[in-house]
Amino acid sequence: MTLGSGCGAEDVPDPERLPPSSLKLLRSFEYRNSVEDLLGVELAAALPEDLVRANFSSISASTDCYPDVSVEQFEAVAIDAAARAFSQRPTPLQRRGCPAATPDDPCVRAFLADFGRRAFRRPLTEEELSRYLFVVANVAQIYDGDAVKGVELAVAGLLQSPNFLYRVELGAPLEDHPGVRKYSDYEMASRLSYTLWESTPDDELLEAAADGELSSARDVGRQVERMLEDPRADAALSRFWREHLNVDRLTLTNYPRPGATEDLYAAMRAEGRALSERLIAPEVDALEFLTTTRATLRPELADFYDAAPLTETAEVELPPTRRGYLTSGVFLATNGHPDKTSPTRRGKFIVERILCGVVPPPPPDVELSLPEAPEGEATRREVLEAHRSAPACKSCHEIMDPVGFAFEHYGPLGERRELDNGLPVDASGEFRGQGFQDAQDLIPLLRDASGVGRCLVQHAYRNAIGQLETDAQLVNIQELTAVFEDEGGREYRALVRELVSSDAFRYAHGLQETPEALQEEGA
Repeated sequence: MTLGSGCGAEDVPDPERLPPSSLKLLRSFEYRNSVEDLLGVELAAALPEDLVRANFSSISASTDCYPDVSVEQFEAVAIDAAARAFSQRPTPLQRRGCPAATPDDPCVRAFLADFGRRAFRRPLTEEELSRYLFVVANVAQIYDGDAVKGVELAVAGLLQSPNFLYRVELGAPLEDHPGVRKYSDYEMASRLSYTLWESTPDDELLEAAADGELSSARDVGRQVERMLEDPRADAALSRFWREHLNVDRLTLTNYPRPGATEDLYAAMRAEGRALSERLIAPEVDALEFLTTTRATLRPELADFYDAAPLTETAEVELPPTRRGYLTSGVFLATNGHPDKTSPTRRGKFIVERILCGVVPPPPPDVELSLPEAPEGEATRREVLEAHRSAPACKSCHEIMDPVGFAFEHYGPLGERRELDNGLPVDASGEFRGQGFQDAQDLIPLLRDASGVGRCLVQHAYRNAIGQLETDAQLVNIQELTAVFEDEGGREYRALVRELVSSDAFRYAHGLQETPEALQEEGA
C-alpha cells in the first residue's frame, strides 16, 4: 500500500509499520505562538530553552517532560499574558460582545467554552467547563461580583493546564483491529497545526474536526493545501532545516573560537537561515543545500569569505572556494575544536546527516585526545592518520576521517587557509571509489551519491513524527523517498505534504516508551 493513499475501514495499515503515539510537550516557540494567537498579545518573558535529542527538538518533545522550574516559568507567563490581554480595550470578552457583568452571564460560559476549545485543541468536557466557571465565580466574590477578573484568571489557569502544555495525541484502537490506533479528528487538527504552523489550530481546522472532516487522507490533504499556503507554514518548514543544519546553535557560548565575534556569528546564522528559507520554496530541489553557489551574506561575512565587498546584506555569487552548506561558516565552526579543526567531527556530520551512515561509539577505554605536533612537524591530518592506525580507533575513523579531510582548507572558524601548522594542507581523498582533491570536488560526489535523498527523507520523517524510526518503519521512508525523488522533484514542501497525509502520521501502534538510546543521550 502506498503511503498517503488513504485507508478506509477495509484498508487498515500494517501496525508494524506505524510509530507509537505519545504525549508531546509544547516547545517554547509553540507555546509562544499559541498564547499570542489565543490572546493577541506578545509574550515579554523568556521561556525555557528547548532540548534537542537525535538532532531535533520534536524528538525531545515526544520523550521528555517539563521540569518543575519550567512549570513555574509557564505559570508566571500565563498569569502575565492573561493580565495584559484583559488590560487592553477591548478585552477578549468585549471582542465577543460580552459585558460579563456577573459570573452566570451566558456569554461568560460561551467565552470559556470557545477559548478552552482552542487552548485544549478539543471541546472542554462539562466537568472541565464547570471547574473554570467555578474559578470565575469565586474570584468575582472578591471583586464585588465583577466576573472579568475571574475570567482573566480562568484563562490563566487554562494556559497552565497539562491539556494545554502537552499535546494529547494518543489515538484510539480500531474496533476490529485493536493493534492499530487512529488519531481522532481533533487530534489530527492538533498534529497538523503544530507540524505546519507551530501553533494551536484555527477555527477552520477545529470546525473540520467537529464535522468529521479530518478522518481520511483526502480530507487531510485538503487542509494541508490550505495550510501550506499560509505564511505561518514557512517558519515551521524552515525550522526543520535550521535544526538539521545546526544553524541556530552557532553562538559564542556553544562554539567559542579565536576570532569569533557576535556580529560574525550573527552573519553566519543569517546565511544559514536564508538558505533554510530558500530550501522550502516551491520547485526548489532540496539537495541544493549541498551545491548552491549563491548565498545571502552580510558585509562582514562577505569579507570573511573573500567575496566581493558589500555595503548591505545581499544575495551574491559565492567565490570559487565556497559552495553550499558544507563550506559555510555554520558547518565549519560547529564541527571542530576551539583552536583546531576536526576532520572527524566534520566527517561524522556528513556520514550521519547526509548519508545516514552509522558511526559506532568509541570503545570505553580508548584515548580520545591527540598529541600536539610542534610547529612544522605534522599537520592535523597526519596526526589523525597516525591515531587511526591504532586498532581500537581504526574502524570508526575510517568511516569519518576520509570525507572530513576534504575540508582541511578551512580552519576552526571556517577561514580559508593553505597551511596547517606551517605545512601545506592536503585535502585529497577518495569517496566510494572516486578521488577528489578538496571539498569543491567532494561536494558534487555527495549530492549525486545513492541514498542522499533517502537520508533527507529519513530526517524529515523523524522530525515530523517526533521519534526515531524502527526497522519496520523503514518501508515508510522508502515509499516516501520514491515520491520525493520520482514525483515530487525533490521538493521539500511536496515531501511534507505527502508525509502529513501518510498512514504513519494518521495512525499509530501502541504507546511510546522512551528508547534506551535516548535515555542515555544528552541534550
